[in-house]
Amino acid sequence: MKITMYELLGLVKDGKAPKIIKYKGTLYEYDSGNKFYFNDGWSLYREFPENGNCLNDEVEILEEEKKIPEKLNYKEEYMSSSNGFLLQYCVDFATKIDEIIDYLKSKGE
Repeated sequence: MKITMYELLGLVKDGKAPKIIKYKGTLYEYDSGNKFYFNDGWSLYREFPENGNCLNDEVEILEEEKKIPEKLNYKEEYMSSSNGFLLQYCVDFATKIDEIIDYLKSKGE
């Protein structure tokens, strides 16, 4: 996704800064301590010309790929419980999670 430098600075100000961006072919990672972007110790500010004409430049937000976990494949025999209700609750819970994972994978998320 591409946004302008101006929009990126707004995200930083609002505390919604993306973790990794690409600007002019260089990757920058957000440093939450300094609250700005760095690459090998160099701040993104070094890219700003003195006249500030970079606010309309495009910045690419690089999202980390979110992976859908594997199913739990819950096996009752792996759980020992003297409480039948608790065991059934765990089985039902694991089954629901597996259904959600199947649904997400079918949507291609």
